[in-house]
Amino acid sequence: MKFDFSNIFLSKGLDYFSDDLVLQDVLNYLGYDADEKLSEMGRYVSTEMIEDSIFIDHYGEPALQTWGILDNRTDGIWISRTHQNMIDRLLDMGVVSRIVEKDDLMYHFISGYLISDSGLFCTLTLTGQTAYGLKKYGGEDLEVFLKHYANRDHWLGATYYTEIQGGSDLGANQTTAVKSGKKYILNGENKYFASNAGLADGAVVTARMQGAKPGAKGISVFFVPTIRSDGTRNYEIRRIKDKLGTIMVPTGEVVLKDSEGYLIGDEKNGIYIALEILEVSRIDDAIAAVGIARKALWEAYLYSKRRTAFGKPIIDHPLMLRDLAEMESEVEASTVLSMVAADMFSRASHLKPPYDDQYHMARAFTHMAKNVASWSSDYVTRYAMEVFGGKGFLKEFPIEKFHRDSIVTSLWEGTSNIQALDFLELMQKKGIDEKIFTLIWNIMENLSSDNAAIVKSAFDSVRERVLAYRNSGNVEYFAKDMLNLFGYLSSLAYMFSVSEKTGNVGMQMAARIYYYRHFLGSLPPDIPFGDLHRVVDWMNIGGGEKVIEVK
Repeated sequence: MKFDFSNIFLSKGLDYFSDDLVLQDVLNYLGYDADEKLSEMGRYVSTEMIEDSIFIDHYGEPALQTWGILDNRTDGIWISRTHQNMIDRLLDMGVVSRIVEKDDLMYHFISGYLISDSGLFCTLTLTGQTAYGLKKYGGEDLEVFLKHYANRDHWLGATYYTEIQGGSDLGANQTTAVKSGKKYILNGENKYFASNAGLADGAVVTARMQGAKPGAKGISVFFVPTIRSDGTRNYEIRRIKDKLGTIMVPTGEVVLKDSEGYLIGDEKNGIYIALEILEVSRIDDAIAAVGIARKALWEAYLYSKRRTAFGKPIIDHPLMLRDLAEMESEVEASTVLSMVAADMFSRASHLKPPYDDQYHMARAFTHMAKNVASWSSDYVTRYAMEVFGGKGFLKEFPIEKFHRDSIVTSLWEGTSNIQALDFLELMQKKGIDEKIFTLIWNIMENLSSDNAAIVKSAFDSVRERVLAYRNSGNVEYFAKDMLNLFGYLSSLAYMFSVSEKTGNVGMQMAARIYYYRHFLGSLPPDIPFGDLHRVVDWMNIGGGEKVIEVK
């Protein structure tokens, strides 16, 4: 019998854009005017992309081809034609070119939610932030490279920041850059987590110029093409790493040997430019995390409607319905917070160092969104596996891949500790905590009395705890607690605001569940459990009506 992917993936055929009513309400709230391309992408992801990406994950992972047949060093990544066609098709849909041609960062971020496969989308994230850096800071000298990211050349990008001796501490970078005419010559042995190496046509690279200040303030940013001006390869790839997930993106170790590079922006603002470019991928991490969680939950919901146990569909068992509703509250909170962060950054993306409060607020929401979305995705994708019982642990079914790919979103582009410490710096140097409190208060004042009372209770709790942490004399110990608290409070306030502006009653109930979970510790005994279906039943779209009876 011919293989049919819908036999193992119930969500096949969904339009992950138009059918996602929560996403639609959030985008309407933010005032984003979407076009038909996103629906095309939403259908492509469910009908073709997920099937192809799972097959590649299991049977066709990228491979490093170091040498050619004539003993020439090639250092290229060999991927299947299907893999290449997926990248090309998504690029043709504008995932990167919209950044260059229309300054439409939100289109890129929404695309990440729809695609969300952490490996495949990482390739597009790295390409998108490379294009972003070139467009904003490259100047006329780098337009020759930028044009390849705007048209149909399908150039790919990368960021080579991390070095083995420093990790997230970019100030510990040892790669050097020496001026040579209009170019720079870069040398460095230890670019240790270089994703897209071997696929990228060029990379954004951090390095230290001769005589530069020590630490992070001495870092500058360069565009390093994969091919030198004389047509030879510009750097070497030492090896490709064997990873738990994100198989579709090769992650390697890059060795720069007299590599040609071109300065991006002002060398004195190098660390700020590097971190701003990184903000794109931090938002993408949050967006991808919640996109994966949505797919896993949608699949679990459809399964729970069709799988029966003890004489009825498992969704009709109270514990299962509660589990699904609680997961839905987490996914909706992460969707709202991540899209708000994306919208804030998009609106602040014209700003340059020294930044103002608009940029600092966008940066704060990025830290919150990455942390909240990545950890909730880890929880939702793991528990979605449990909905499937033992089958959720089998590699022959898609659900386990969602969990493997979700785990990395809290690790890449700065772990949760790094996000917390960066957020703490914004509190201490920019007073961002008080500015967030003011923002939430303004949202609260426009809510109905019942919902405002809930937000006020959460607001007072967060304010009291943050004040205690700040006065403790050990504030760094509590940095992650404060990041989480502000993330939960912001998610809650925006969920209520979106639900009231759009009339989404299910989201309003999801917001209350979120409040009970994160501010009261558990659901109250008198919660109207019979209404939980209103939280999740909007997902009852597609997937057929086949019922599987468990004897």
